[in-house]
Amino acid sequence: MSDPAERVAVLRDRVEQEEKELEEAVKELAVAVRRSVDPGNWIREKPVLWMTGALAVGWWVGSRTGRRRRARR
Repeated sequence: MSDPAERVAVLRDRVEQEEKELEEAVKELAVAVRRSVDPGNWIREKPVLWMTGALAVGWWVGSRTGRRRRARR
């Protein structure tokens, strides 16, 4: 493989193959980022945990509001 034209052709093929692999990896990464940033996915994975948290926050906010109303009377 001492012919420079042949070496250039081989290198060009390798670069094209690596570019395709890079494009696929970037697409997979973009999908993974969208999934990790989307709160809907987090909620779907652990709905009981999120519901419990929402109830706890609601209870806490409600109890604070009730105390303020009673303190004004």
